[in-house]
Amino acid sequence: MAADMVDAEVPDGLRASHADRDRVVEALAAAAGEGRLTHEELDERVTAALSARSLGQLAVLTADLPQETAPAPAAAAAKDVAGSSSSTPRPSARAAGSCRAAWRS
Repeated sequence: MAADMVDAEVPDGLRASHADRDRVVEALAAAAGEGRLTHEELDERVTAALSARSLGQLAVLTADLPQETAPAPAAAAAKDVAGSSSSTPRPSARAAGSCRAAWRS
């Protein structure tokens, strides 16, 4: 998973973006959902991810997790829409993007 979060050719000292932090937080949440992290570990790592300044700091947070803990959000959403007969409304991409601020509060 660390390889998915940070490109091996990018220096660890390169500054992390909001999108980089969000990807790591999503990966950590997926790992916790699979029982790979305790609630305390998840809290510690999410706090560290949201305050990380470099890609190297983010890579450390997922280095002990498997490469694939969950399908990519876009792939999972496409599968749900294509194969679901549920009448539950799906959030739009715009609504899903507005959750970014909630991770930082």
